[in-house]
Amino acid sequence: MRRRQNITLHEETISLIKEYQEQHHIRYPGDALDRMIEEWEAQKSKDHSQEYLLRLMAQRFQEVFSEEMKRLRLAANRSDKNTQVLLELMNGFAMDQNLESCVTTPIFESQAMKDARQAVEERISHQRQKRISAT
Repeated sequence: MRRRQNITLHEETISLIKEYQEQHHIRYPGDALDRMIEEWEAQKSKDHSQEYLLRLMAQRFQEVFSEEMKRLRLAANRSDKNTQVLLELMNGFAMDQNLESCVTTPIFESQAMKDARQAVEERISHQRQKRISAT
């Protein structure tokens, strides 16, 4: 149902309506305004659909990766705990031996250190291969 309405518009608005009329070959300003509002409503609806889709994707992403992130967090915590335990043991050892200084690995790396490093690297490699095989 169409109804006549007297309205006052800014000059810029009138120019935009006329420009829209010319671009879309519309004869009357009221028809152009109706079409502009329909397009605006469609865009608004589309924006809501995109928002919903983005929320859905974010939720799915969280579902998929939350377990993986939990595993990473636990592994990091375990590594941090092991490192702190080793530091405490090494400090106790240094105190027990009355060590005043330390020869660092860049200066000299003992065979025991080389063996330990190789064992750790092999363990990490083995764990990585197990993970790859599981997927």
